[in-house]
Amino acid sequence: MIVARRVYLYGIAFAALWMLAGGLAGLLEILLTVLAERFVGPIQTVAQGSFASEVSYSGALIGIGLLVWLIHWGLALRITARDEIPERRSGIRKLYLYAVLLVGGVVLVYQGRGLLIDVLRQLFGVDSASDLLTGSVLPQLSRVLTIGVLWAYHAKIARDDARIVPEAGAGATLRRWCVYVLATIGLLLLIVGTVDLLQTLFDRLAPTGGQVIAAGQWQALGMAGQLSSTTVGLGVWLAAWVWSTRLFYWAGGPAPERDSVLRKVYLYGVLLMAVSWTVWNLGQMLYVALRSALIPAEAGDLWGSIQDDLGESIANLLVFGVVWAYHAAVLRREAAAATEVGRQASIRWIYGYIVALVGSATLAGGLIGLLMTVLDLIVQPNSEPFMPYWWQRQVSLYATLALVGLPVWLIPWRRLQSEVVASVARRSLVRRIYLFVALASTVLTLLGACVFVVYQVLRAILGESWTASNTSDVLHAGSAAAVAGLFLAYHLQVFRRDAALAEQDAAATPATVTPAASLVTLLVIRAGSADEAEQLRNAVTRLLPNGTAIQTVRMPPDEADRLLSGT
Repeated sequence: MIVARRVYLYGIAFAALWMLAGGLAGLLEILLTVLAERFVGPIQTVAQGSFASEVSYSGALIGIGLLVWLIHWGLALRITARDEIPERRSGIRKLYLYAVLLVGGVVLVYQGRGLLIDVLRQLFGVDSASDLLTGSVLPQLSRVLTIGVLWAYHAKIARDDARIVPEAGAGATLRRWCVYVLATIGLLLLIVGTVDLLQTLFDRLAPTGGQVIAAGQWQALGMAGQLSSTTVGLGVWLAAWVWSTRLFYWAGGPAPERDSVLRKVYLYGVLLMAVSWTVWNLGQMLYVALRSALIPAEAGDLWGSIQDDLGESIANLLVFGVVWAYHAAVLRREAAAATEVGRQASIRWIYGYIVALVGSATLAGGLIGLLMTVLDLIVQPNSEPFMPYWWQRQVSLYATLALVGLPVWLIPWRRLQSEVVASVARRSLVRRIYLFVALASTVLTLLGACVFVVYQVLRAILGESWTASNTSDVLHAGSAAAVAGLFLAYHLQVFRRDAALAEQDAAATPATVTPAASLVTLLVIRAGSADEAEQLRNAVTRLLPNGTAIQTVRMPPDEADRLLSGT
C-alpha cells in the first residue's frame, strides 16, 4: 500500500510539474515580449485573438498544473514530515527528484546553448537587436528561467534529503545516473565544440586556396555555436564532475562513491573513446606525411593536403589527447586513493588492458593491410591499377596504422606482462577478458578468411570466371588469416604461460589433506587436583605431534575407574 501510494503521488507530481513548467515558460515569454515592445517597438505582428489564445493556454497549463502539483507534492511533504526517515530514504522519492534534475538539466543544457548562440551572434554583429528579439531568444530565455528555478528547488530538496538520510542502495544509484549522464552530455558538448572551434581557427589562419573569409561571414558560419557548445559543455561537465569527485573523497555514508560501478563505467567509457579517437587521428596525420613522402608528385601539395585532410584531425588529436591524459591521471589518482591494494591494482589493470586492446587491434589492421598490398604487388605486378599510386597510398595508410598501434599496444602490454609473476595479477578478471577477447577475435577472423577463400575457390570450380579482383580478394583474406594466426599463436603462448605459472603456484602451496576417517585415541589421566591434571595435560601436549587435537573431559572417579579397568 505504501509503495502504491508513493508511485501515485510522485508520478502525478512529476507529470503536473512539467505541465506547470510549460505554462510558466509560455506566460513569461508573453510578458518578456510585452516588455521588449515597450522599449524597441513592435517586434512581431500578433492578432488580438492569437494573443488571447496564447495567454489562455498558458494560464490553463499553470492553473491545472500548479493545482495538481501542489496537492500531490503537498501530500508527499506531509508524509515526509510525519515519517521523515522512511520517506526520505524511499527509492520512489529519489526517482522523482533525480528524474526532475536529469530531465530539467538536459533541457537547461540545450536551451541555454541556444540562448547563448543568439546572444553571441548579436555581440559579433551578425544579428541586430530586433533580430535577436524576433528570433528564439525570448522563448529560450523564458524556459531557462522557469526550469532553472524549478531545478534549483528540487536540487535543494535532494540535498536536504541526502544530508538527513545518507543515500544508499537505489537512492545512491539514481543520483549517480543523474550525475554521470549530465557529465557525459556536458563532456561531449565540450569536446565537439572545442574541436570545431579549433578547426575553424585553423581554417581562419590558413584558408584553403587563398580564400579569405570575411569576419562577419566567418562568425556566422559557426563561431557562435562552437563557443556556446564549449562554454555550456564546460559548465555542465564541471558541475557534475566536481559533484561526483567531492563525493568520491568523502569517506562517510553507507554507499561510498569510490565503490560505484557507474563511476568506473563512465571513466573507462570516456577513456576508451579518447584512446581510440586519438590513435585514429594520429594515424591520419602520419598517413598524409607518409603518402606525400612516397608519392613525389604530391610532395608539392603537402601543405594543402595537410590543411584539407588533417585540419580536423589535428583538432581531434589535441582535444582527445587532453581528455585521454586527464582521465588517465584521474584513474591513477583514484587507484592511489583506494584503501585496498587489490582495488588499486584492478583500476590500473583495466586502464592498461583497454589501451593494449586498442593498440593491438590497430597494429593487426596495419599488418594485414601491409601484407595484402605486398602480396598483390608480387602476385600481380602487371595488373591495371584502379587508381594512380594505389600501392603507395595503401602502404602509407597501413604502415601508419602499424606504426601507431605498435607502441600503443607494446608499452602497456610489457608492463602488464611484468606483473604476471604475481598470481593475483595473473588471475585478474580483466586479464582473462582481454585474453579471451583476443583469442575469440583471432579465431573468428581465421574462420571468416577460410570460409571466404573456400567460397572463391568453389566459385571458380563451378565455372565462374576468375579475375584479378578475385585474386586480390583471396590475397586479402589470406593476409588476414596469416596475421590472425600470428596473434592467435602469441596469445595462446601467453595463455599457456599463465596456466603453467598457476600449476607452479598450486605445487608450491601445501595441500590440506582431509583423512577419510580420523583416528581418535582416548587417554585417561587420573590426577589428584585440577592443577595437577592441567600440568599433566601440558606435558602430554609437548610430546604429541603438531596438529594433534586434545580435548579434556572431567568425569567422576568411579567412571574413570571403569574406563581404566576396561569394563
